[in-house]
Amino acid sequence: MNHRLFTIKEASMRTSLSTQLIRKWEERYEAVIPQRMANGYRGYTNHDIETLLWFKKQVDEGVPIGMAVQEWKNADHAAMDWTNPIEQLLQSFIELDLTNAERIYEQLLAVLQLENLMLQILEPTLVELGERWERGEISEYQEHFGSLFIRDKMLAIRGMIRTVDDSPLMVTACGPGERHELGILFFGYFAQMEGFRVVYLGSSPSEKGIFDCLVEVRPAAFTFSFSVTQALEEAVPFLQELDQRITGGQLSTKVFIGGKAIYEDGLLAGTKHVHMLVGDGKRCVEKIKTRFLIPNE
Repeated sequence: MNHRLFTIKEASMRTSLSTQLIRKWEERYEAVIPQRMANGYRGYTNHDIETLLWFKKQVDEGVPIGMAVQEWKNADHAAMDWTNPIEQLLQSFIELDLTNAERIYEQLLAVLQLENLMLQILEPTLVELGERWERGEISEYQEHFGSLFIRDKMLAIRGMIRTVDDSPLMVTACGPGERHELGILFFGYFAQMEGFRVVYLGSSPSEKGIFDCLVEVRPAAFTFSFSVTQALEEAVPFLQELDQRITGGQLSTKVFIGGKAIYEDGLLAGTKHVHMLVGDGKRCVEKIKTRFLIPNE
């Protein structure tokens, strides 16, 4: 799949950096080296935008931009044992060593693209953490500590991303009765990177709250995650009621449901607006963008 290039104005909106500052960082420090579009304009990749976001974070914390760029370019991969950073994170969680977990995370953040950090480090760490708890190898408090650490980092990463104000609004949440948050947080990141405005309502929001949101906000879409089949089955009446309210209100809102409990693409039985999507967060966002909603770019 070919990823589009963003103009400098779009890069500015996504990073909250002025176009003048982006140019200055490019020309004086080679913070990023944009490609050229067919019309000769600067073109920025998702990686460029992630890099600019990282520089902005460093500068906001008081690091001079020149030093931040030098650190980025000369990142010392030997500063930690790169053979198994996942195991190092897990050990920090098991020992409740927040300081070491933060240190490892910051080193990873300095040298990995955000997408790679999430898909190659945070997601497999989370999976292994859950499996060790299920096998009885670690206690519940250790699993909770690690999961909340990753959750906080996911929310922080999402908070760094800016989208266009009039892009389609996507309201995300765990489905009713669902408590596993991280899948929908991963989804939200990829949706934001594709230009959607995304808000997160948390785990198991009330049905009344969702119905009120539909009427008062009229979002382009709701997206719910379900990792447990029982939770999905119990939520079907709610989803059908939401569908009926969309029809009755003559609204254009769409509803998407995904997660481990979904096994095939298609409409949920008895609905016109509730679409089931199979795949990880990134793949589901691609399906939504190509089949249903096109964010403003």
